[in-house]
Amino acid sequence: MRFLEKESKIRRKNMTYSIIANNKLKDKKILYNFRREMVERYYEIKSYRKTACEFGVNVKTVLKWVKRYQRMGLAGLIDLPRSPKLIRNKLSPEKTELIIKLREITGFGAKRLKQEFNLPMSSGAIYRVLKENGLTKRVKRKYQKKRDLRKEKERLKPFEVIQMDVKYLDDIPEFFKYYCKYKLPRYQITARDVRSGTLFYFYTYEKSVTSTIISVKLLFEHLSKHGINPEKITIQVDNGSEFSGIRIHHDRGFKKYVEKNWNAKVKYIPPHYPNANADVESSHRLIEDEFYSRESFSSIKDFLNKASAYQFYFNFLRKNSYKQFKTPLNILENYKISPTTALLPPVIVDNLINKNHISHTHKLYHHVPELPGNIQHVK
Repeated sequence: MRFLEKESKIRRKNMTYSIIANNKLKDKKILYNFRREMVERYYEIKSYRKTACEFGVNVKTVLKWVKRYQRMGLAGLIDLPRSPKLIRNKLSPEKTELIIKLREITGFGAKRLKQEFNLPMSSGAIYRVLKENGLTKRVKRKYQKKRDLRKEKERLKPFEVIQMDVKYLDDIPEFFKYYCKYKLPRYQITARDVRSGTLFYFYTYEKSVTSTIISVKLLFEHLSKHGINPEKITIQVDNGSEFSGIRIHHDRGFKKYVEKNWNAKVKYIPPHYPNANADVESSHRLIEDEFYSRESFSSIKDFLNKASAYQFYFNFLRKNSYKQFKTPLNILENYKISPTTALLPPVIVDNLINKNHISHTHKLYHHVPELPGNIQHVK
C-alpha cells in the first residue's frame, strides 16, 4: 500500500491539475480520473487544505469537485457544457427561418448571406443559426501553413496570368442524374484570371489535348477582340495529359500550340502542388456548391443556358471576399477594361470539331493518355 501511495504522489507531482485542465492533455479520461482520485483522497483525510496541497491545486478546486460529487455523484466529475442557457438578443423565429431558407437555396456561408441579401444581423448570428441547424460544413484544415499570395496577386494586371484546369462533373451526386438522363458533358475546362477573378469555362465529353486547345483558342480570340494582347498572357496549368504536362519535350500539343500560334507562355505548376492553382481550384468548389448541386436541368440547351447565367452572375454580381468584396467587373472597370470582356458564354467544344472551327493538324491535336503516377519522367 505504501508503494502505491508513493507512486500516486509521484504521478500527482508530475501531472498537475493545471496541465490537464488547460488542454495540454486532451484525454478526458485522465482529467476525470484525476478528479475522482482527488475526491477519494479528501474522504480519506477529511481535509480540503491537505488534499489541495497534495494534488497541487487550489483549495477552492477541491471544494468545487467534492460539492459537485455530493450533489451529482460520479457524473458531476465530468465537465458540464459552458454554453449560456439564455442567449441575449436571440433572433426571432421569422429571421431564423429566413436564414435557413436562403442557405438551402444558395448554399452561401454566413458572411456571403449577409453581403448578398443585406441581412440586418451580424455574420456571427447567421453562422450560429446555420450551426444550430446542422447547415455548416466541416472544413478540412491542413497543418501546413500556406503562404498568403494575395499581395503578390494584386500586383498583377488583369489577364496577365490565367489559370486553367479541368473539373469532373460526373462525381457530383446531385448532378449525376441529369448527366445520365440528358447525356451532359463529363468535363468542365475552366480558365480563371488571377487578378480579377473573371471566370470562363467550356464543356467537353473527352478530356483531351484537342479539347483544351479549342478552349484556349476560343478564349484568346475573345480576349483579342477586346484589346487584350495574348502575347502578354501566361497560361498556368497542372501536369495533366490534357495540357501535355506529361511530355518533357513539347514539340506538339497544348504548350506548342499556345506558344507557336499566340506567342503566349505556358507555365506548369510543380507536381502534387494544387495550391499553386488555388484561384481556379476554388472556383470549382464554388460552382459545384452554388450551381451543379442546386440546379435542375431539362435538356442540354437548358443546361447551357443556366451555365451561362451562372457565369454572368459570377463575373458581374458575385462579390469576392478575398478581393475586398469586389466583383470581377469592379476590378476590370478599375483598369478601364470593357465589361463585355467578361462575357463569353460556355459551349461544348466537341461540337466545334466537325464544323471546321479549327484546322486539323496531327502534330497539334492529339489525345495523350495519362500515365500511371509511379512513372518518373526523365529528361
